[in-house]
Amino acid sequence: MVEKSHHHHHDGEPLTLEAEMSESEQMYLITTAMLIEDGMEQPVPLPALAQARSIMPASVNQMVRKLADEGLVTYIPYKGIVLTPAGTTIATRILRYRRLWEVFLVKKLKLALAPADQLACRLEHLTTDEVADRLSEYLGDPQLSAQGKPIPRAPREEEAGAGVYINQTRVGQRSRVLQLKGEGVARAFLQGEGIVPGAVVTVLALGGDGSVLLEIEGRHAHLASAIADAVLVLVQD
Repeated sequence: MVEKSHHHHHDGEPLTLEAEMSESEQMYLITTAMLIEDGMEQPVPLPALAQARSIMPASVNQMVRKLADEGLVTYIPYKGIVLTPAGTTIATRILRYRRLWEVFLVKKLKLALAPADQLACRLEHLTTDEVADRLSEYLGDPQLSAQGKPIPRAPREEEAGAGVYINQTRVGQRSRVLQLKGEGVARAFLQGEGIVPGAVVTVLALGGDGSVLLEIEGRHAHLASAIADAVLVLVQD
């Protein structure tokens, strides 16, 4: 299974690009969340976002459209963006990852703040809830980052109401992946198929045994029931 997903990276270039896309989408969500945390009112104006990410306003507009299409932000013309519950969940989760790594790198590895921050920004995209929980436990469940910012709690409790397993949705329903519960081979398979938190998937067919046929980014993926049981989603429509 792992080999199949590994091989997947070579048949179509878009997969790596899509992985990068979702990483930059995550960066936009976190940047928005951090501006709000620092006291900016929502809707967050796009120029503020462009300035915070040091990029051209035109590319901000493009990304905001994509995030709005995916139900992560609501765009209010001439005003800016508001994070939706799904957008907030993802931003909170990734900020948690970043800040836990920052504490680890500064406190345990004695890195200076600037390089620690840069490295934490890379590590946050590779982290899972399980790793974050273990990291938090190892660090003694810190409440504040090395820069004195709050470390969000694991967003699981609040989500329990909103999330359902992928095989509990209806055929034709679009949903956004909230979290992957499995580990090891199952997780590697899902990640190889592009089924990662934030990805939008559509259920094409449900097997009586709990298996699922999905469409993701124009591709099809078949999940055996044991793997489908690892995917928690938020229904979009």
